[in-house]
Amino acid sequence: MGKLVLVESRKDYIGKTVICIKTGIALSEGGKNVLFMDLSSGKKKISEYLNVNESIIYDIKDALNGICSLEQAVIEINERLSLLPCPRIADKLSKITQDEFTEIIGKAKETYDFIIADVDKASSGYINFSLVSHIITVNNNDFSCIKEFNNTRSIAQKYNVDHILSMLNMYHRKKAKKGTAMSAKDIQKMTEVDMDVIIEENPRYSNMDYDYLFGSQDDSFSRAIKTIAGKLN
Repeated sequence: MGKLVLVESRKDYIGKTVICIKTGIALSEGGKNVLFMDLSSGKKKISEYLNVNESIIYDIKDALNGICSLEQAVIEINERLSLLPCPRIADKLSKITQDEFTEIIGKAKETYDFIIADVDKASSGYINFSLVSHIITVNNNDFSCIKEFNNTRSIAQKYNVDHILSMLNMYHRKKAKKGTAMSAKDIQKMTEVDMDVIIEENPRYSNMDYDYLFGSQDDSFSRAIKTIAGKLN
């Protein structure tokens, strides 16, 4: 049976979707069959990053509602990587029930080693946490991160999700030194959570495209993703 991994953040424009994609690619390159499940309300969808937006006939909402099968909605990216896309129609992805979520995850787990779900936040009511293997929570080092990391950890503990991976993305080291943002040391102290990876703010990572996502570059972002992918296996 496959593993369900939630990639979540309470912040917009934090890099959650590209982290989701790059992690799935790393797992697929390691020989795993991976399905992306796009449940995010973010402006740019996984299908756009992967250049398959125009290939969408059925989407995840159609599969959830039984309008089509899971197989009919899935878009194959390559031999080991597939996508269950978010609708292109605004507001179509709404009112998901936990029963619908449970059914589609159960079907996906029969075929895929990993289901990587891009979700808005771990507190989304439709999530059946008994199916969740890992939560990847993404944040930066502004002052709100303490409450947000603690909230996600509380949800994981409440639903007995043992594996939560914490990422600091867009980490502003200079602001931390000036006291206008949190330092990694203070974040870990106040949340009692060790950061699994820290990715410093870098303009190069602001506009990732298809070539970068599938590239083999050796930089801090790619190394961080390999670390995360290794902890999921």
